[in-house]
Amino acid sequence: MKERTLFILSALIKDFIKTATPVSSKHLLETCDLNISSATVRNEFAALEEVGLIKSPHVSAGKVPTQKGYRFFVNQLMTEEEKNEKLIREIFEKHIDSYKLSKAKESLFDAVKLVAQLSNNVAFATLDNDRTFYLGLSNVLRSPEFMANPEKGAQIVEVFEGRERFREMLDNMQLAENDVRIFIGEENIMQEVNSCAIIVGKFRGKTASGYLGILGPMRMKYSFNRALVRNVLDMVL
Repeated sequence: MKERTLFILSALIKDFIKTATPVSSKHLLETCDLNISSATVRNEFAALEEVGLIKSPHVSAGKVPTQKGYRFFVNQLMTEEEKNEKLIREIFEKHIDSYKLSKAKESLFDAVKLVAQLSNNVAFATLDNDRTFYLGLSNVLRSPEFMANPEKGAQIVEVFEGRERFREMLDNMQLAENDVRIFIGEENIMQEVNSCAIIVGKFRGKTASGYLGILGPMRMKYSFNRALVRNVLDMVL
């Protein structure tokens, strides 16, 4: 089979794999670097159809590969680059890393939701230093301490809205991995949360790392909340 014929067959199959649309001679000339006429392409199509490598699904349609055509493509026409399993593996690993990070994000969000519900405080988490989640802010703002002093409640809102500064505070706490610590009142690095207690743990999993914790009034269930953070950390690792 001539080199030109093989090129046309390969181009047709690749186009059909991509679009699932019958390939016409005009379309092939528009998308491929072929210095031949439409009539020549149609003649090549006819030759390929005669040997059973392509067919017409309808009378006036373009051409599509046959099973025999796909087999010929796999056995004879796939390039070394297309056969390069190392390259395919690199592409796969790039996508699987993105998928794992997405799943870690989902898992962390679910964990934050659970912690907020069970602690009745603000639950927060950071992921790889560029994502911050928090839920349950209304839990804290409805507590007597902050209903009596709305300004302090507003400061907490500002802390979480200023996510970058909040993450810096967590980094400055210098936590060991998988450790859970309690910071009470003025032990907190940020003055805006000096009326609060923070229970926070640092985690590092296979695909992501960050912090998970609870922020609430100093009047909180320390033992329960620390155990809650510790157990949820084990869940997300």
